[in-house]
This record gives sequence, C-alpha cells and structure tokens, in this order.
Amino acid sequence: MNEGGSFGCFCRVCSNYQMRFSLILTVSHLLKISMFHQAASGIRFFTCTGKRVCVSMRSMTRFNAFLLMAAIALVGSSTAGPEAMQNLQKPQPGVPADFSFGGVNGSEFMLNGRTFQIRSGEIHPQRVPRQYWQHRIQAAKAMGLNTIAFYVFWNQLERPDGSWDFSGMNDIAAFIDLCQQEGMWVLFRPGPFVCGEWDMGGLPSYLLKEGPAELRNTRNPRFMEAQTRYLDKMAEIAIPRLAANGGPILMIQLENEYGSYRSSHDEVEYIEWLRDFWKAKGAERFYLSEGQSPAHLRFVIPGVAVGLDPADRERDTYHARKVVKNAPVFSSETYPGWLRHWGEGNWMPTRATLDSVRWYMQSGFSFNLFVLHGGTSFGLTAGSNSDNDTGANFMPDLTSYDYGSPIGEHGNLTREYFEYRDIIRRALPAEAAVPEPPATPETMTIPPFTPELVCPFYQLRQVDAGGSEQPRTLESVGQNQGIAVYTTTVPAGEPARLHLSVRDYAQIYLGADHVGDIDRRANATGIDLPARKSPQALTVVLDTFGHVNFSNFIEKDVKGIIGPVKLGNEELRNWEMKLLPLDGEIPQPAMPDRRWTPNLKGGLFRAELQLDKVADTFLNMEKWPKGYVWVNNRLLGRYWNIGPQFRLYCPAEFLRKGKNTITILDTMTSETASVCGETERNMEIDKVTESLNNQW
Repeated sequence: MNEGGSFGCFCRVCSNYQMRFSLILTVSHLLKISMFHQAASGIRFFTCTGKRVCVSMRSMTRFNAFLLMAAIALVGSSTAGPEAMQNLQKPQPGVPADFSFGGVNGSEFMLNGRTFQIRSGEIHPQRVPRQYWQHRIQAAKAMGLNTIAFYVFWNQLERPDGSWDFSGMNDIAAFIDLCQQEGMWVLFRPGPFVCGEWDMGGLPSYLLKEGPAELRNTRNPRFMEAQTRYLDKMAEIAIPRLAANGGPILMIQLENEYGSYRSSHDEVEYIEWLRDFWKAKGAERFYLSEGQSPAHLRFVIPGVAVGLDPADRERDTYHARKVVKNAPVFSSETYPGWLRHWGEGNWMPTRATLDSVRWYMQSGFSFNLFVLHGGTSFGLTAGSNSDNDTGANFMPDLTSYDYGSPIGEHGNLTREYFEYRDIIRRALPAEAAVPEPPATPETMTIPPFTPELVCPFYQLRQVDAGGSEQPRTLESVGQNQGIAVYTTTVPAGEPARLHLSVRDYAQIYLGADHVGDIDRRANATGIDLPARKSPQALTVVLDTFGHVNFSNFIEKDVKGIIGPVKLGNEELRNWEMKLLPLDGEIPQPAMPDRRWTPNLKGGLFRAELQLDKVADTFLNMEKWPKGYVWVNNRLLGRYWNIGPQFRLYCPAEFLRKGKNTITILDTMTSETASVCGETERNMEIDKVTESLNNQW
C-alpha cells in the first residue's frame, strides 16, 4: 500500500510493470493472496489459499514487517523474471561457462553471473536417424529454444557379450557435439533408469536373467556393478563436455522419477550414491525429475535442482518450493502430447500446453518440452505400461513415438510447432535472432508390391534351448523379447482348463489344431482345451512386447510362460523350448522339424524393390495381421492391425538406390498381401484416446 492508499502488483509474472506497486502486494502475490480489501469497519481481509485472515489496522505495522521478512525469504521462490530471457549466451567450443544456482536461496539458474532461462526441447538421438540429427536440432533452435534434453538408453549401448556399441544412432558424444555446434546447451539424462516408453526403461534385460530382482538401490551388488560399469562409460562422454569444461552440458539428471517407483526397497541413499559418483568424476550441477506431490518429492536431496513432470503453472511448484534447498525448480517434462499403446486411438497434441508456454515466456520459468520430437522406437525398443506390482492391464507401446509432438515423426513441423514458435519469439528480445525453420525432409510414395512367401512359420530356423521340468523365461536363456516356441505332451482326458500365464501373446495348439490365443492385455490366464482320446502335443507359440518401462514392475516383467502350467489340477512338466531371436540376424528358413505341426500360423515373406531415388517413406502394413518388418536387414519394428499405427516409418537412411530387400515375419498368416509406401503416417481423427498430458 502506498501513501495514497492505492494498491498494485509488480510481481515478475506480470508483464506490465507499474510504478505505484507496493512491497506488501508483491509479497501477497508470492503468498498466493488473491484478495486484499478494506471493510467499512477499518478491518483488512486477506484471502490466502482459500482462507480469510482478519488483520486490524493497529496490527498492520507489525504485519508489514512480517511481509517484508517474508519477501526476503520468498523472493527466491518466485520465477526468474523476464530478465532471464535476456541472457542469450550460447556454448562456445572450448570456452568454459559458469552455470550455477544463484539468487536468493539459490533458486535461479545463472549463466556467467546472469539469470538464465532454460528453454529446452527433448530429442532422443537413439530414436532419430543420424542423418537427421542436425535437422531436428535446427528445428528446435528455430522454435526459439536454447537447450536440448535427451535420455540415454543403456540397453541399446551394451551388447549381450559385454561389448559396447557407440556407432550410428548410439554415438551420444557426436550428438552432444552437434548440439554445441548449433549453439544449443544440453541437459544430459543418462539414468541409468529413464522410462521414456523404452524397453525396460533403458535397463538391460540381463538383470532379470535369474528372475525378478531388486533394482535401483544400493543393496543389490549385481545391479550396482552393472550400473557403475555403464555410468563410467557415460562419464567418459559427459565430463569433457560439461559447460565448465568448454562443452554444452549444463546439468546431469540423477536417475528419473524415483519418487514414482514405489518399491519396498527405494532409498535416498541411492540418489546420494549417484550424486557422489558424478561429483567424484568432476560434475557439479544436477537435477532430479519428479512429480509434484510430497510423495513424489521424498527423495529430493540438498543442492540438487528439481524438475517437475510437469509444472504448467506456478501453483504446480508449491510442494517443490518447500522441499528444494539451495536450488531452482523448473518443468523438466512439459507434455505437448502423450504416448500411445496398441489398441488405443491415434496421436493428438495437447492444446493446453500452449498456455503453459505462454506462462513460461511471461515469467522466465525454465522448461523442457517432452517430447519436442518423439521419433521412432525402432527394432524391439518400444516399452510397455502396466499396473504397479501386479503387471495387470498390460499396455504395449507402439513402434512410433510420434507423441503428438510439435516436430512429427519424420521431421514434419506441425501447426502446434509454429504456434509455440510464435509465443516464444514474441517474448524474446530482437537480438535473439531466431532463425527460420529448416525444410521438412522429403518423403516419397512406393507403388504397391506383394512379397512372396519364403517359408511357413514352422520351417523357420530355431535355436534349441533344450528341455526343463517347467517352462523357462526368455531372459534365463539370454534372449531379450522375440519369439519362443514351447512344447510338451498333455494326457488323454475330458475337456479341461489350461491354466498358464504368458508374457505377452500366445497362440495355443493342441496336436495340429489351433485352439485359441491368450492376450496379456486382456488379463487372460488360461484357455479351455477340448477332450483328447490319446496324449497329444501342446504347442505354445509365444510372442513378446517390450518390457514394462515404468513403475516397480520392471523388476518382475520377465518374458515367456511364467510359473507352472496346469491342466485342470495337474501340472504339466517336461517342456522343450525353441527360440527365435529377432534383434540379431533376420529369421531364415530351415529344414522343418518333424515334431512340429505344419499348421502353425504365420510365415516369412520377402520382396526385392528397385528404387531410383531414396527418401523417407511409411510402409503401409494395414493388410497384414501382426508381425515385424525389416528393410535391408534393419528391423523397423512391430505392426498390428488393431491400430492405431498401420504405417511404419522408414527413413531414407535405411534405403539405398537400386535393390532393396523387404522382409516380413507375420505371426498370424502365411497368406501374402500388398504393401506400399506412403508420404505420411496414418491419422484416424475419428479414433482418439483421452490419455493426454500425463493424465491416465
């Protein structure tokens, strides 16, 4: 209140500063006081977080003193302010930069002594063809962003034999260097667990070789040994590229959404171990990504920034502001869209996020759009979701990770991209000189072609895993996902219920006859078998989806037939197991095993295509039931005619001029059908699933 008795607000969230604003109202804004008025009796009322507080005029002096003290204490909780957007410094190769936490209570990001707004977009290089890395980074820059955030997927780097593959899309160091070349800072998110709708959240499936295991804690020596081996590799890449060492990396994220894990063995010591590991390597600035509630924030440790998933407005930061000590709060995952599972509706953007970005650009609040560009979960890398603890209500993720993102799967710039760009550009100073967006990569059609049947499914070459009393998991025999064929003998008898739990999809055969399918998505745990006049072979052809990528069920999501199998009340024993790995060599025909029935569904198909030019395309698989597609020995991913995805993205990088080989393994049919190449992914606008913006 000024001497004339008028009131105003000069909080930084407001863009129209007024000279007559008072300290009292500044603090009232910080305290979320929404009304301040004078009653006829001379009593002033505050409405604060839904409660009215009465203060007499005689107490105003003391109360003003309290407000002044609160202003000093709480100014660090305010947003950074528009001045943070005036800091346009870019990474200069070999020139160290001082990135720190400053301001009152260390609540602001500082770059070389000035407040700094992180305007970030998430792009996962391991989901993007390497030839397009620069295009995607340039598109982020042209939106007005200054930072790229990205996950590293451990299980895509470490080979089963213990070797490491940092080639092609796995060349994380080259991606970071390219970000710096384009004048972009980096938020480095190595996990080791990252979620990201990726198989097992990035953790290697060999951690489940001996069955369910306690992960993400310091009390499991096997996990800690493997994790340390991985993080040593990450440190070799990250430490020379920290901003303090002349690189673009501002912060390293410690783990990912640990407060959402909800296991019986989660511990703050694990987060402290990760911090201490990186500190010993020479890193200084860290952050955690967590939910907004106190339960999500229970593993926050001092001196570590907290990114909220998401913080779309100031009130979303309320609990974090109370917990975080000497570090900033920002939005580490603001969702422009949301993921999709098989059987759901199509990808859609989240329009409400436009308002979030408006607030960020009014307040100077730092943010990361997750994801700016989703890309594609090539091969077997797509993960799955399920209920915590039980694994019920299984929801496998699509091959496409389009996500409804502003930059579409093949680099196309959407309507929302330009709307975000307009909001950000208008808030930045003219000297920001936001560049024009890059051109969208060319796409092409491929005329319809019909692959030829190479061999029916039963003639495919298998890896004999031997026999066992009970069915074994795929992890126990060293296979990550793919297909396994289990066989045993059932005795003669009356109709009976076959009790078995499969992960994730099984075709059941009795003798030569297909009895039915068991789909984990339906929580099915058995199937009825008809009467048998004599003992018959029972064959289970089991296909998998990616491991659960979120929640503590990642520790239990082993693949295959799980536990004992019973026919009625009698356990079935003496199982044979044959394997069909799909993440190595393409399946090949072999001499048929006479023990196998020739009536197994499915087949291997092949086509040779002559191309005069190469460009991105989308292989339209809507005429095929369910299976996998390789292009020139590279596995694009899964298709399934339940949708919503019917077209698989095939980047130009996977094609070549002249002869191209297309291989299809369909698990449902040995009848061929046509395939063609389209210029864009399919969009069924009449089928939408309302699971947007982190709302399940």
